[in-house]
Amino acid sequence: MRTRLITLLTSLLRLCFCRQPPTLLGLPRSILVVKPCCLGDVLLTTPLVATIRASFPTAQLMYAVGRWSKPMVATSPHIDDTLTLPDRWTLGSFVATVRVLRTRQFDVAFVPDRSPTLTLLVWLAGIPVRVGLDSAGRGFAYTHRVPVAFEVMHEAAVYGRLAPAAGLPVPPQRLFFFPTQKGAQVADALIEREQVGDAPLVIIHPGGGHNPGMSLPRKRWFPERWAAVVDALHAHGVRILIVGGPGDEAAVAQVSSAMRTEARALVRHWDWDELGALLQRSALFLGHDTGMMHLATAVETPTVAVFGPSDPQVYGPYGNLTRYVWHPTEYSPCFFAGAAVPDCPCAMQCMRNVDVFDVVAAAREMLATTRERGA
Repeated sequence: MRTRLITLLTSLLRLCFCRQPPTLLGLPRSILVVKPCCLGDVLLTTPLVATIRASFPTAQLMYAVGRWSKPMVATSPHIDDTLTLPDRWTLGSFVATVRVLRTRQFDVAFVPDRSPTLTLLVWLAGIPVRVGLDSAGRGFAYTHRVPVAFEVMHEAAVYGRLAPAAGLPVPPQRLFFFPTQKGAQVADALIEREQVGDAPLVIIHPGGGHNPGMSLPRKRWFPERWAAVVDALHAHGVRILIVGGPGDEAAVAQVSSAMRTEARALVRHWDWDELGALLQRSALFLGHDTGMMHLATAVETPTVAVFGPSDPQVYGPYGNLTRYVWHPTEYSPCFFAGAAVPDCPCAMQCMRNVDVFDVVAAAREMLATTRERGA
């Protein structure tokens, strides 16, 4: 009912706004990109950001983002500055943000998001050219509305449609993350301290599925199957590091206890800069539909992801050196527009359909590709 009311209201509001031709006039001095959440979603906007920067190298480019997701773009050379958005919108925080944006006098705003709140935000901020997604009429106040069609398309490609709508080139099919020198030093020290060795490093993340306001542990494959993958990969001359963040303690412990071989395990509150540098030094990453998986692809680490309730054609690893393993049921996917379907009849059958052999085969293929490239 709430969704229908929002759609009706935004459809009425769009009648109050006229549209401009889908081109940008002149060279903008200042550009705003707005995407509050979440870790992976913010990373999926980085191809668009890279194209904006390449098209307008002298413009001041600011990224407005939530506190949780800010590290995904904070180190990017494509961005001049970031603005931390409120964790939760209230009337007071919304008005305060509008005031801040108005003082910056942006020429153009790009909004790769489906939120009507953000649509209203950039309009009230007085930004003359507003390019954003128009899903179910929610882009009512944009001057350049990009329709969101009912088709299966990767989210990064959906966000990327904002570029040609503004007369810019199509963004590259890869994500971007830039670890700092400090992050690299910490990652090197961590590898030495954990005594991982000189063999190719494989990182496995058996947890994840948490973001502010949402927890979806159904994205996780079974610990005993991850343990079997670890055992199988040991025969390929690699060193394995099992990692986790807050909330992943049980998953990592269950994998470790089910293994017949040995592997280092490290669970900690990660600095994303340091984690990105660690992933960049790895020959292969294995995980789920998580921010860490997208981070691995953003530093161009070969990646294999196990998928279940979410659709990898929409949320999967984005890049050339990537594979996903997904055996959906007739009810799949059970995750739409950033929200899980309650009481999905699949009941984890999509995850049970993924066999250890499938994941090991994909991992072996990626390791062979890595060795051929001399990485």
